[in-house]
Amino acid sequence: MINVIVVDDHTVLREGICKVIELEKTIRVVEEANSGRELRQQLAKQPPDVILLDIHLPEENGIELTLYIKEHYPQCKVLVLTMADEEHYMKAALDAGADGYMLKETSSEELIRGILNVCKGDCIISPSMTKKLLLPYRQKQPEASRSLTNREREVLKELAKGLTNKEIANILYISDQTVKIHISNIYKKLKVKSRSQAIVYAVEKNLVSII
Repeated sequence: MINVIVVDDHTVLREGICKVIELEKTIRVVEEANSGRELRQQLAKQPPDVILLDIHLPEENGIELTLYIKEHYPQCKVLVLTMADEEHYMKAALDAGADGYMLKETSSEELIRGILNVCKGDCIISPSMTKKLLLPYRQKQPEASRSLTNREREVLKELAKGLTNKEIANILYISDQTVKIHISNIYKKLKVKSRSQAIVYAVEKNLVSII
């Protein structure tokens, strides 16, 4: 069972998110919070597996809270769920250690899949956010891209869409293990340490393009 805390200061939205989660038998909402103060109190009692966290909160914003969570409760996965569709918010959240960034416009099925996948260690990003990042960077590829093989570029492109290893494997007709090897090589060549860093780097350096 995956334990989740939902953090949102809009009561109606928070309750709606909780109802969606309750439909999935393998996930349960153990607490709700409307502020960073409430979240800190709840974390001190029992840290959950996943924290669904809004960006705009009273007193402390979601980015500040992500930094706090990752410093004091590194085992907790942070999935930002917000209406903030500006790319600088997403970059700041990922830099703070967030494991995913989803917009509240996402479907119920996508939200459930996002929670399940961040628990597996995948980075989940709403496709519309990835496209927003990609648009300004249609320029010449930098030197780093030349060290990537064609297959690594294909894996990186799918990675930038927020797909899981299994989904990438199915699309490229390769095994999950082969995907892991390619991702490991991508990390080394781009000198990054996580999926979120690889995605942001790839977008900013124009190593991936919009289909």
